[in-house]
Amino acid sequence: MIRVRVPATSANLGPGFDCMGVALTMYNEVCVEEIERGLEIVVLDDSKRFLPQDENNYVYAAMQKVFAEAGHSVKGLRLTLNSNIPVTRGLGSSSAGIVSGLVAANHMIGSPLPKERLLTLATELEGHPDNVAPALYGGFVVSVQDHKRVYACKNQISERLKFAAMIPNFYLQTKKSRSVLPRYTSYRNAVYNIGHASLLTAALISGDFDAITAGMRDRLHESYRLPYIKGGECIMKNAIRSGALGTYVSGAGPTIISVIDRNYNGFETSMNNLIRTRLNNWSFKLFSVDNGGAKIMEEN
Repeated sequence: MIRVRVPATSANLGPGFDCMGVALTMYNEVCVEEIERGLEIVVLDDSKRFLPQDENNYVYAAMQKVFAEAGHSVKGLRLTLNSNIPVTRGLGSSSAGIVSGLVAANHMIGSPLPKERLLTLATELEGHPDNVAPALYGGFVVSVQDHKRVYACKNQISERLKFAAMIPNFYLQTKKSRSVLPRYTSYRNAVYNIGHASLLTAALISGDFDAITAGMRDRLHESYRLPYIKGGECIMKNAIRSGALGTYVSGAGPTIISVIDRNYNGFETSMNNLIRTRLNNWSFKLFSVDNGGAKIMEEN
């Protein structure tokens, strides 16, 4: 049996639309066993309501991608999934499933594929690399797909930075979240996001946390998505008042994340008070950055 652990991820970080992501200390675990024949999928948590338990499952589909590329086949598989990452909340649950399948399958057959190839396969399955890259590598990753090649630059992030996630009990489908975005934007908005994404990247890498507040501003997607996240604008405004360096819509939403570097307990108390008094269908979780990425935890 092989057990793989893959971190949750948060994409975009404001202006880094489809090209920035960070791995967080919340994990999905997948146990893989080879059996005589067939496919057995066991889901240990509530995500079984959302996850296919047949050949359409993300983990299984990713494993088959590796086996096909390596010219390998197995008689049967038993997959046991423990999905701690909330599904359809903008925290990379599908990317974690894809990466866990790729890593598990590659390890099963002696790791013939390098990480760079696994990233390309993950991007083909997911559609873009912003979530799968940090899920695989860990840390803060800037990634782009140029033709068929995926480029990814990983950087470790200071342990001082914490990522406070405000997670609602409702979901926002990625397809819906993308459908509300305009097909075109102005030259001014494009230049704005290039500058702010560049500033944010430099701030996170250099440790110049004072620049994060300005760097995390966006004009490409958040203003279109926030109206579909009930309570989102309230959370974003109060998070800044409570001391966040920056606050953004995680991935396609609806989770809202704040980056903080001090007074962690005070920020948590303030946001929990807001949730308790005005937004009781939200919850608060505080994460650090996972700088390690996907890992094989054990093999029997």
